[in-house]
Amino acid sequence: MVFYFSGTGNSLYVARKIAASCNDKIISVAECFKSNKFEFTLSEGEIAGFVFPVYFYGVPSIVKDFISKLKLNNYQPGTYTFSICTCGGNAGNAMKMFRRILRKNHFHLDSGFTVLMPDNYIILFDLLTPEKKREEILKLAEPQIALASECINEHKKNCFILENGIFPCFMTFTNYPVYNYGRSTKPFHSTDACVGCGQCEKICPHGMIHLVNGAPVWDKGKCTQCLACIHRCPERAIQHGKKTYKRGRYVNPNCNF
Repeated sequence: MVFYFSGTGNSLYVARKIAASCNDKIISVAECFKSNKFEFTLSEGEIAGFVFPVYFYGVPSIVKDFISKLKLNNYQPGTYTFSICTCGGNAGNAMKMFRRILRKNHFHLDSGFTVLMPDNYIILFDLLTPEKKREEILKLAEPQIALASECINEHKKNCFILENGIFPCFMTFTNYPVYNYGRSTKPFHSTDACVGCGQCEKICPHGMIHLVNGAPVWDKGKCTQCLACIHRCPERAIQHGKKTYKRGRYVNPNCNF
């Protein structure tokens, strides 16, 4: 059973590849919140996996909340458990953070991996690589996914193949608080290009977007910052403040939602 969270498709693509190699199924963390379903039952010998993107060298808030609510029937000390983080450069201390979150909620972690993918956090910067370079990054991700699949299928324990970068603890310690304090929905808005298709309302993992008179309105609160509404808007009508107007958009080209 592979649980995943993905805004623009990178982690979804990885989850699908891993699940296919294990002949297992994937479950969307976002859909669990929408349906208020957090209890699942593992079959005998079934593994448990978690795939998600790295946010500010840490774990997305929605993933933390999901683990705190998750109940896995038949989960045992011997249940093979793995995690894969997708990241644009390196993961910092994200995997250790996730391991602590699991332990706090009575789960464990046998192995962990990072898969490098095109970065897309356009709130802070434009897409850092041109399209041709993004294609190269996606190709280079394939052997990383294959290696993770091999280790997972063999149930290798204490197998952590990670791209943590330099001073990972420092990077997470200094950057992750910026994520926690910058999640307001206030800067989100739509332009006149909006056609009222409702795509943003449908894909928001926390259901914080609602169409009012044919235009999206964001509930007040803390957004998980997946940016799915911005990147996957077919009309490029959704913006965050003023900086995203001229910045690119990204959806994993190998992933059909």
